[in-house]
Amino acid sequence: MVDAAAALHDPRAVDEVSCPASSPCRGGVRPVVRFAPVRALLWRLALGLALCVDPASAATRSVDVPATQRAEAAGLAPALLDALSAAGLVGRGEPVAAFDWTLETKRPARPPRQVRERFDGGRPGQPPGLSPVLHETLAPNPRAPRRGISVRGLTVVYPGDSVLDVQVQGLQLPLAAGARFQLDYAEEGSSLSQECVVGATVVAAGVHPAMPGSARTIDCDGRGHYHGIPVRVGATVLYFESLGVFLQVAQHIDTPIGRLRGSTRVIDFVMLGR
Repeated sequence: MVDAAAALHDPRAVDEVSCPASSPCRGGVRPVVRFAPVRALLWRLALGLALCVDPASAATRSVDVPATQRAEAAGLAPALLDALSAAGLVGRGEPVAAFDWTLETKRPARPPRQVRERFDGGRPGQPPGLSPVLHETLAPNPRAPRRGISVRGLTVVYPGDSVLDVQVQGLQLPLAAGARFQLDYAEEGSSLSQECVVGATVVAAGVHPAMPGSARTIDCDGRGHYHGIPVRVGATVLYFESLGVFLQVAQHIDTPIGRLRGSTRVIDFVMLGR
């Protein structure tokens, strides 16, 4: 095994923004003429792609589907449960453990975001990969805790959610070195396709000393468009085998106006008893 820290991108690159001298980095709301609004929206897109869907605001659509006993036990709509099973995210592999962690995500030209998640762990009647979770945004804009169902740490779904905007193909759990799977994202003029490759096993304690067991590194790379703007996105993801969850620890997005980088680290971790 190698230490997890060695598997991450150079931490000195975190929060770097390659900004032309003639283009000050300011926030904005629409990708029109100025570069700054394009940058802000592209970064928002990058953080929402693939394995970095924000659990607090995962894009879902609701449909009227008859309930089944299996879906009711899982706490999800039948259509969504079927889609997650077909994607390989639930129904096989390691169950989600009971634990509590606090994550800090660093983002260019924006304050770090801190999120706390308390996973209850898998429950009888739920397929492996699902866990009740209490999600709370701590900073910079605190939000009240909200309870939902976590899908291996990738996203949180709530009553009425039925379809995710991120599609997974070819994922097989448990993960093995060299395995490949694909992530496709499409929504409102934006699209991206990423290929992910499973790499070496690392020591989970290299991410946080209290984390147990090992993790698999996953490198993802892809191309797409955001309202006609070509982008390339890369990410380093860890899958914690003892916890049964994914965490994107480093990401970058290449755009016509430069590269944006960010990272996520675990700043607190506690295993919970059943």
